[in-house]
Amino acid sequence: MDLWNATSLGSQTFDFGTLTAAQQEKFILFMNNHFPPAIYARHREFREKALHTMNTMRKALNGAKQLFPSVVHYESVSSSPDSLKDHAIIFTAGGEGERLRLSLLKQGIPAEDLEDFTKATFYLPDFYKKFGTLHINLAMVSSLCTKYNITIPVIVTTGPKESITARVIPEILKQYSNFGLKNIRVIEQDERLHLTNDNRIVWQAANDSVIPVTNPDETGGPLMKLKDKGDTGESVLDWLNKIGCARSIVVQATALYDQRLLPMMASGLKGHDCLAVGILRTSFPEKDPFGTFVTLDYGTSQKTMILEQDVRDATTRTVVDNSGKYYLPYNTGFYAFDNDLLANNDLPHFATPPKEILPHIERASKIGYAATDIVPAAKNPVILAMDQSMFGVLKTADDLVILSELGKRYGLDKVCMEFDKIQ
Repeated sequence: MDLWNATSLGSQTFDFGTLTAAQQEKFILFMNNHFPPAIYARHREFREKALHTMNTMRKALNGAKQLFPSVVHYESVSSSPDSLKDHAIIFTAGGEGERLRLSLLKQGIPAEDLEDFTKATFYLPDFYKKFGTLHINLAMVSSLCTKYNITIPVIVTTGPKESITARVIPEILKQYSNFGLKNIRVIEQDERLHLTNDNRIVWQAANDSVIPVTNPDETGGPLMKLKDKGDTGESVLDWLNKIGCARSIVVQATALYDQRLLPMMASGLKGHDCLAVGILRTSFPEKDPFGTFVTLDYGTSQKTMILEQDVRDATTRTVVDNSGKYYLPYNTGFYAFDNDLLANNDLPHFATPPKEILPHIERASKIGYAATDIVPAAKNPVILAMDQSMFGVLKTADDLVILSELGKRYGLDKVCMEFDKIQ
């Protein structure tokens, strides 16, 4: 049988011998229920593939000419909501927002007020009904559907099965009757064992339990989950195809958007199989931390991709558009694509830079998928150059007031009031 025992799990676990016999028994039981040996072996294999991909990516510039990618400016595309008719909108809401929670505690918010805390659902101060960013985004989509007599399927992605987001977000949807949306689904991300650099499992005490250190499968996890057929034999992509939805837009549930942005993304995608939203640079300093869109010409082929800071070189920072005014655009993390593109291409396994597992253990890469890898999979991608004032992202407590004011400037408070009247 595919089960751990004290000998087999002990040989693959960091400091297993420091656990008491009772703790070892609990840990073995948990691992057999959640991460039996076959799953561990698979995660180990994924880690090896991801590290190989990371090393290969560092050589991406070898033999390549760096070119300015295909860019369309947002002012040149339509912002009519009609363009959303055959698009699904995916709101990624899996982050529990530990950095935001800690900054709220520092500001004096009582810990008991943060027991069911998630970043996407925490209220914006002085905003209508103390809605959070997820509430506001779903009300905005619901308003578009009602006002323009269209049906927009919505998928909300949460953290893994036993995470706070996986519990809290469905409760909020139930409380607000799915925000009046006819087609809405919630999908939970998968999680990976956060292995040490020598592929060992790390345990941590959690109340009376002993569990492994894990991580959600990164930004591309929600995309790959759309392909999962699960027990029903039907994936979310299958469902979208069945209801006549051929394209998807992926944005963060922890951000607020100018009401024109989503229609612009749908409009800009026409004639392309993938669109990514970028911000044009007017300068490109060496220590700029943002991922960079660039087209690499290898002579016989071209590929548009996102170069991270550790991959780009001095040449990357000199590439400009035809006007000579703008340097390469940086990534916002918002994408739109033909569903067939994702259906026909698996994202490669991805390794982050080394991250903390536990304070006393050497840092090691987290493994998952990167949403950025949808771009190089495309045959005809385009970058939608957006003005940075058209969205705002929630990261720390200081952003809550900023987003509240931004939401009002976008007219989203009025949208929420109108939604509430209909409800």
